[in-house]
Amino acid sequence: MHKLLVMLLTLLSLLSCREDVQLEPEEVVDAFLEGFETRDASMMASHVSEGEFSGLDQFVEEIKSSSNPNRLLAIADIELSTSEIRNLNAKTLYILSYEASWDRMERTGIADLEIEYTINSSRISGDSAFVEVTRRIIDTEETNIWILLREDGFWKMDSYMGL
Repeated sequence: MHKLLVMLLTLLSLLSCREDVQLEPEEVVDAFLEGFETRDASMMASHVSEGEFSGLDQFVEEIKSSSNPNRLLAIADIELSTSEIRNLNAKTLYILSYEASWDRMERTGIADLEIEYTINSSRISGDSAFVEVTRRIIDTEETNIWILLREDGFWKMDSYMGL
C-alpha cells in the first residue's frame, strides 16, 4: 500500500510540474483543424485568441439582457435554460455555435462532404503569424491566410477565413 501511495504521489507531482507545450503556428492550425474534423469544439476553442472571443462578448450581453434570449439564440440553432443563459460567456457560445452547426449539417446531409485542408506555408512577424491554408471541397479549391497571435507565449488563432 505504501509503495502504491508513493508512486501515486510521484506521478501527481510530475504531472503538476508539466509545462504546457508551446506549439508552432502550423501545429496550432493543425490542432485546430483536428478539432474541426473530429467535431471537438472545445479543442478548437482552446486554440482561439481572446480577441476572437471578445468579438462575441457584445452578442452574449445582448442575449443576457434580452426579454426573449432564446429567440436570439435560435439564429444559431441553440436553446438554453435560464441558468445556462445567466452563465453564458463568449467561449461557451463559440463552442455551442460549432456544435449546433455540425448538428445542422448532419440534419441536412452535408456533413458527409469531403473537405480537405492543407497547410502550405507560414511566416512569423513579431507576435503575429500568417499561415497559408488551402481548403478543397469537391472540385473547388480556396487558399486563405490564417492569422495567429502570440498570447502569454502561446500561438492562438485570431482570423481564419474559409473554415
